[in-house]
Amino acid sequence: MYESLEWSAQTEARLRGAGWFRGRRDSQRVARWRQTLETPDGFRMSMAAEKVLAEFGGLRVDCKGPGLACARGGFNLDPELASGEEDRFGDFRDQVGRDLFPLGEAYKGEVFLAIDDIGRVYLLGDRIQLAGARIYSALDSILVGRLPRDIAGA
Repeated sequence: MYESLEWSAQTEARLRGAGWFRGRRDSQRVARWRQTLETPDGFRMSMAAEKVLAEFGGLRVDCKGPGLACARGGFNLDPELASGEEDRFGDFRDQVGRDLFPLGEAYKGEVFLAIDDIGRVYLLGDRIQLAGARIYSALDSILVGRLPRDIAGA
């Protein structure tokens, strides 16, 4: 089992069921996403986004039901789902003061998942919320139903 205080055994089991394993790296897929999404006025993939997508990109986990503090949710880690949403990400970038790169969607497409250049993971919908300080805690929060933290001024 993965030794992490940032996610539960239940989250690890769901991730493994979706194809994740310790040491997973898919740099070819990440290179394709970079080529597709990076444009002069578009997204810029940070090292944090590259690392997360290499390890978790392409995974899809469906989850629903009551959680610890809110409903459990699932996610689809495909950054191309945010194609055409550069303006929305730019608006939220201005609110958090950091560049954001899409990771995919959560809660059946209700919100986008985004990562900043230092690895914090956000939920973007009508507002921006912090899902976790790192990808591990963010995925766990979504899957176990932990409330995200509202971003001040958002």
